[in-house]
Amino acid sequence: MKLVIGSLVIFSIVILFLFALFPADISVTRLVQISRPGAEVRKKIVDLREWTSWNLFSEFGSDKSISYAMGKIDSSHIHEVYVDIDLLKATPDSIFTIWQHDGKFFKGNYILNGIGEQTTLVWILQFHVKWYPWEKLASMFYDKQLGPIMEKSLINLRDELEAGTE
Repeated sequence: MKLVIGSLVIFSIVILFLFALFPADISVTRLVQISRPGAEVRKKIVDLREWTSWNLFSEFGSDKSISYAMGKIDSSHIHEVYVDIDLLKATPDSIFTIWQHDGKFFKGNYILNGIGEQTTLVWILQFHVKWYPWEKLASMFYDKQLGPIMEKSLINLRDELEAGTE
């Protein structure tokens, strides 16, 4: 019996050590090229009410008309069933947001680079995970879970901005 308990303790320590090697800060990044000036792109991002037309994260769990009527979405805040998003700061080339989901906070940053009619938009979601092995393990799948939603949202934004320019 002592051998079983000792083996479990050693196995637990080894697992804890292995997961300690995983990074505590994780980021998921996507980018898109948009054939519109940076000011137009920035306008669609800095006003969170505009997100309902392109950002799939703003559709979590509620009807858009109800959200507007109940004051859940305004220019600097989105309160949905599964996520809260607040605009922290906006500069000419960056927009910083803070997100809350299931009691956890993470950052969302949009970085605009461009000259003339061509803009590159980079969207970064940054997470800090605790030392718990299950949190570190779950963080390994953030890119696969969030990346496709971010990518589709950016494509929606690009298509919306470029519509009518052809």
